[in-house]
Amino acid sequence: MLAPLLVWAGAAVALTGGRVHLRSLTGFRFYAAMAVVLFHLALYLPGLGPALDVFRYGFTGVSFFFILSGFVLTWSHGEGDRTGKFYWNRFARVWPLHAVTTFLAVLVPPLASTTTIWPALPFVLTLTQSWIPGGGFVTAFNGVSWSLSCEAFFYLLFPLLIRGLRNHRRPGLAAGALFTAMVGVGVAVSVSVSGPVVGYLLGWLPLYRLGEFALGICLALLIQQGWRPRFTLAHAVGFTGVLYAALLAASLITSGKPGSVPVTYADLTMMPGFLAMIAAAAASDLTGNASSLSSNTIVRLGQWSFALYLVHELVIRMVRPLVAGSPTGVVLIASALVIAASVVLSGALHELVERPAERWLRAWGTTRRGRHRTGSRSGPPLAGDCQSGPSGGAFSATQP
Repeated sequence: MLAPLLVWAGAAVALTGGRVHLRSLTGFRFYAAMAVVLFHLALYLPGLGPALDVFRYGFTGVSFFFILSGFVLTWSHGEGDRTGKFYWNRFARVWPLHAVTTFLAVLVPPLASTTTIWPALPFVLTLTQSWIPGGGFVTAFNGVSWSLSCEAFFYLLFPLLIRGLRNHRRPGLAAGALFTAMVGVGVAVSVSVSGPVVGYLLGWLPLYRLGEFALGICLALLIQQGWRPRFTLAHAVGFTGVLYAALLAASLITSGKPGSVPVTYADLTMMPGFLAMIAAAAASDLTGNASSLSSNTIVRLGQWSFALYLVHELVIRMVRPLVAGSPTGVVLIASALVIAASVVLSGALHELVERPAERWLRAWGTTRRGRHRTGSRSGPPLAGDCQSGPSGGAFSATQP
């Protein structure tokens, strides 16, 4: 299924990925995060009726982020990068805001699937909750953080994956084989295991979701080798829109209601579109063809996307009891206010928590490494220097 997307466009040209800022991919992150926000609004706010049913497959935005995460980390990774530094930078990038939003989750009303389960706290704080199938641990506290548990597993394996796939001469074939294997495993598990178990094995469990991350790695390696898509960004977005429309149509035909296609089938359906969009956006930036995705405003919102992803469900949980039983019009207004408040809060969290904490932790780690290597008391780098290395700068945060 991926073969039509992998058309070679001439001789390979060596690229130094980490030196090119792919602004369009940063912009894409905002739209992917907003898809998840709209999905949760449709899922959790009572009284909306069919107003937001078109976003019932917005959860596939998480699949987009998993693929993008593999792409970005590969793009910014140098062959001489130290594994310990990579792990520390990932911790500095993800954990501080995760810890803050986990604490905030204790203060807001729970959803039916998201509660304060104190025995789960050690697993949530260590980002291992997705490995615990029972007891509500996966979605305890801030439910959306289950995906960070998957990402932590991806980060753990990344040094091994990048070493193995970088030695593969044809990453396009590896991507095709990997996607075919994901389809086969997804179908086999879906038809042989009961519903809740399927949801855990193919949805929450990091082991299966690792395939999406590896697809992103393969795509980045392809582009670093010189491959360019012959389709434009507009074509890729249109193709993805057709896939999404097909999901909505399949829902109406098979069940008469939106959102009835199983999560795994929906994710698999959208993956070729996500790969196409990432490839086309990267190629557009590399050739200097600016798009609306690379505008300063959209890029800034993309930088806020991780905070938006982590805070939006908490805002929904605060508003939900207030609009219970209200007319549809009131709930729609409340939905708009939830979106606005979530964006504002994400900006504040990014500027006041996420960035300062990451810079401080990276500087502290750099200082300790310097002392360990030289035995001297060298000072921390300047704030700008903290953005160098794997996944540094505005392009660093591939998490929603």
